Amino acid sequence: MDGKGIVVTGGGGGLGSAMAAEFCRLGARVVVCGRTRESLEETVRRIDEELGEGRAFAVTADVRDPGSVAAMLDRATELLGEVDGLVNNASGLFPVDAEKLTPNGFDAVVRIVLHGTWHCTSELGRRWLAAGRGGAVVNVLTPYAWMGAPGIVHNASAKGGVLAMTRTLGAEWAGRGVRVNAIAPGWMPVGGTDFLAGDPQTRSRLIDAIPAGRLLRAEETARAAAYLLSDDASYV
Repeated sequence: MDGKGIVVTGGGGGLGSAMAAEFCRLGARVVVCGRTRESLEETVRRIDEELGEGRAFAVTADVRDPGSVAAMLDRATELLGEVDGLVNNASGLFPVDAEKLTPNGFDAVVRIVLHGTWHCTSELGRRWLAAGRGGAVVNVLTPYAWMGAPGIVHNASAKGGVLAMTRTLGAEWAGRGVRVNAIAPGWMPVGGTDFLAGDPQTRSRLIDAIPAGRLLRAEETARAAAYLLSDDASYV
């Protein structure tokens, strides 16, 4: 990934922060974006401490707003020179029984996950195609986009939409040099599932069902995303 410019949405959270750091370790320069500047700047601070300044940058943006996304990509291009890759990691999750989920609660998650992924991917994809250059998109999914699970109908529905979007754009844009892929990490004690760190009973139950006998680490997910963004995955 040496020299590549990457944008990570939801870059102030556990997984987004871990991905940004791993990309920088592999030689990329990264813009982390999200709505909360403090968490973005904390991600940048940790990367600066480990690798030195000038590799990571914080840009506030609301992925639900196409205008905000366009402005963020303008700023990212100024900071990085070129944007070579995008990770759509921004998400929303709060466990709730389906019959208790309000229309506003459902819409809030869909707007972040599904609409936000589309706004970022379509805006950057148009720029790449207009410039006649390639690029790589990695969307962060979850296994329940396929399987479903109780208490997460809003997020599962949105992620299922992103899965269809990934397949469709991957087929439509591949011949023009724009690759669109996805990763679907399992349980990690970060982000919307950080409750696992303080719930040993649930944690143990989940681990018992995992053949590896442990939860996934954010850094492992980051390396999978890094592969898909890299030139090593040019045919994927």
